[in-house]
Amino acid sequence: MKASANYIATLLILFLSLSVNAQTLEQIYPEFIADGQTLKEATVGGLSSPQFSAVDLNNDGILDLYIYDKIGQLSLTYLNGGTPNKVDYSYAPAYQKNFPTLVEWVIMRDYNGDGIQDIFTYSSTPGIPGIEVYTGYYTEENQIAFQQNNLSGGQFNIIYYPGNSGNNNLYVSSIDYPAIDDIDGDGDLDIVTFNLAGGIVELFENQSIERGFGIDSLQFTLVDRCWGKFFESGISKEVELSSSPGECAISFTASEPRSGLHAGSTVLTIDLDNDGDKEVILGDISFTNLNLLINGGTSEEAFMTDQDIAFPSNDVSVDLPLFPAAYSLDVNNDGAKDMLVAPNLGNDIGETYEVVWYYENVATTENPVYELRQKDLFVEDMLDYGTGAQPVFVDYNQDGLQDLVVGNKSFFVPGGNRNARVYLYENTGTATVPRYELKEDDLFGLNVFSQNSWRFTPTFGDLDGDGDLDALIGEEFGNLFYAENIAGPDQPFQFAPAVFGYQDLDIGQSSRPQIIDVNRDGVLDLVIGERNGNLNYFENGGTSQNPDFPSDPTNNFFGKVDARETNQVTGYSAPTIMEMEGIFQLFVGSEGGKILQYNGIEGNVGGAFTEVTNNYGDLITGAEIHPAFADIDKDGFLELAVGNIRGGLSFFKTNLKSQLTDITTLSEETFITVAPNPSNEQLAIEVGAAIEPLQLKIYGVNGQVVVNQSFKSSVFIGNLVAGMYVLEIETTKGSYTQKFVKR
Repeated sequence: MKASANYIATLLILFLSLSVNAQTLEQIYPEFIADGQTLKEATVGGLSSPQFSAVDLNNDGILDLYIYDKIGQLSLTYLNGGTPNKVDYSYAPAYQKNFPTLVEWVIMRDYNGDGIQDIFTYSSTPGIPGIEVYTGYYTEENQIAFQQNNLSGGQFNIIYYPGNSGNNNLYVSSIDYPAIDDIDGDGDLDIVTFNLAGGIVELFENQSIERGFGIDSLQFTLVDRCWGKFFESGISKEVELSSSPGECAISFTASEPRSGLHAGSTVLTIDLDNDGDKEVILGDISFTNLNLLINGGTSEEAFMTDQDIAFPSNDVSVDLPLFPAAYSLDVNNDGAKDMLVAPNLGNDIGETYEVVWYYENVATTENPVYELRQKDLFVEDMLDYGTGAQPVFVDYNQDGLQDLVVGNKSFFVPGGNRNARVYLYENTGTATVPRYELKEDDLFGLNVFSQNSWRFTPTFGDLDGDGDLDALIGEEFGNLFYAENIAGPDQPFQFAPAVFGYQDLDIGQSSRPQIIDVNRDGVLDLVIGERNGNLNYFENGGTSQNPDFPSDPTNNFFGKVDARETNQVTGYSAPTIMEMEGIFQLFVGSEGGKILQYNGIEGNVGGAFTEVTNNYGDLITGAEIHPAFADIDKDGFLELAVGNIRGGLSFFKTNLKSQLTDITTLSEETFITVAPNPSNEQLAIEVGAAIEPLQLKIYGVNGQVVVNQSFKSSVFIGNLVAGMYVLEIETTKGSYTQKFVKR
């Protein structure tokens, strides 16, 4: 009897060969369909707090798009097709490798007049607030790249300005988003930013030309301690305007400019009335609106005389939870600069899906008129689950193709509520060309628990020994949901209602489980990652039909694995253990965005594992990543899906080889049959003439080796527990498999 592929595909991820020194990860883009629509940029990885800059990435004279996402601190690059009057961008990750590691905020401007955009960004030195600068240039391949500018004036490589007692670092908060613009109209870039205490905006004028250094130098002087003469309290949407162009809206001294209530602001300077001076569009961390301040002064002496707290009041006003920031760039290639608005939060308490509001400028750059076109620009083409994405592969409908199940942390809901879900994507493609189609957006019905439980992290394993795969789902507070698969072997999954508090297990926060027989005793154990970055091992003291896990972990520092970055208190470990050439290998996703890899697990469940690498594949996909492996195109190599805190997925092809050959692809001369099937005690094996068998192995439903011997035409299985197994025959030409059921 020939075996079907449906269970074999599930086990493909368990039999691998590893080349540690050749971590070849090629980014790939499987097709995804949701609500009948193919997602154009499905696996870009989601957006949460994007910041936008126009930049020519490939030196073709067309301004492309750079996006820096503050959540995950990730650079994303898009090429502009340049089609007139059309938003025409395509994701181009090849350009991302030339961007340095950047933190908190990024603004691209051409400070030296060479036509190439440069980078202004927050200081990368911990505890030192300020501005770093990277000078742009083009490589021989016409790709933009950057060299850090060696700034003089102080101990750190940041911008300084002369103060009363020496040079001071030009302060910009990590929370704020400053304006870097030619404020005074002299041709070089100045800096407008809130001061250390907040509430008052300072102008740092670039006096490079005045000092004889030329435009390619950065020589800043604090010329106005209350630029625009307004005061932003942070407790009102309106700012306090001054009654006189020569006086600040509040009285202040050098030591106490304000009360310190204000905690964050975004600043866009832009000439909206074509009179030569700059208006200001402000966003505040406390509010959902933008406030337009009208400059009634001059380019040399700014004086804000009016405000619009419902900007743009001619159309749909910005109402974006929380802390909006505005960006001016030509989005649709019509020659007029449009406006994008996005949240500037560095966390997930604000909007998580409708995070790019696109206002088209229906007039001119000199006298813009903004009209809202959509609230999910770019995101509409992505898989974006709000915050967090925890994927796992499984053959859900038992058709031999690997499907995809994804849990999220939550979508944003006003009022501090949650909207957490588990999604099912069935692979409706072919064996060699996967295509994923959304079938369920609340698998297991867990959304009703969202107000008390979120960050759902699913995994599968046969916990009751009946030959099908049950589900465990981790959640925010360290507990587990259990959903029993009642379909039976070889049947499309069908789950009983999920039950909270599986065996009263509680690991603290953010449980991320895997079901696997770690100690190879024939029963399934649990390995659970968590917020603190360690792994918890729960040894199964029961049977394959009746598991029994201790209330406390058998080992709460499993393998001595610590997924935390240096000086960090959290790590969000996400474990995946796989068998490679008969030996377990461990891959652990982490908060820092790296996948840690370990071996030395066999017979060592109480000891320290051996670290193979602390950055498998050198991935750059964002923070809090969650890996899942499967051979989704049946080419013998595993693919890797990576979820991240931005709520998206990225896919890669690895060099990890799948060694099982699907028996359904064999010719009549290479058949394998086992009889009787189902069987109680003895299994007779018949092979085709073209097969030269060498070794015989039998694997349990989750890949544990229960028989390993030289090939014989029969094998005793009377000591095996009832359930489904896979028989593997190793030959001179490869490994062939057949499935059978032990009664």
